[in-house]
Amino acid sequence: MPPTAAPETARDRRRQRTRRELAVAAVRLFEVNGFGATTVEEIALTADYSASTFFRLFPRKEDAVFFDMPDRLEVLSGSLDEHSTWTDIRAAMLEHARTWEAGDPEFAAARVRLFHREPALTSRYLDYCQQYEDWLAELVARRGDPGGPVDVSARLTAACIVAGLRAAFRAQASTTDPADARSVVLHLEDAFDALEAGPLRAL
Repeated sequence: MPPTAAPETARDRRRQRTRRELAVAAVRLFEVNGFGATTVEEIALTADYSASTFFRLFPRKEDAVFFDMPDRLEVLSGSLDEHSTWTDIRAAMLEHARTWEAGDPEFAAARVRLFHREPALTSRYLDYCQQYEDWLAELVARRGDPGGPVDVSARLTAACIVAGLRAAFRAQASTTDPADARSVVLHLEDAFDALEAGPLRAL
């Protein structure tokens, strides 16, 4: 059973709302002015907060674009365990992609464009990809042997899954007209179908 999340307090909700409002302001300014030309002070002013509030919530400017990633990874990892099959993993990853876009697909797509275009954001994105890959490698290893080491086979499997996720984001970011961009969920389904026909068929 996945762990039960602690009840969310009013303070938690205010904090998350503030983080999102700063993130929306940051994404808007980065898209118009570029990452390097946008200051934290400008982001905070646009969102009607102070720069000190920004730095209480985000250690670095680029973290605003990824404001929800630690929580999202925690939710995803809590939904799977050593008994999870590939069907379970695939379904959880697709649901993860759906929640990425839920409520505001344009904001989600703008984030994807930015972390493929701005080097500082690309670097942070790859940091998160590595975190996903490390978690998946441990999960796959536990499926075979709950106490066993994370071997090269588990790492390769995890790398394939994350490669599918990265390919889906890249496909969406590569669309020349944002109005024609497909949902990243559809791209991810295509990526997983391709992997199942090849590297992941053993799962």
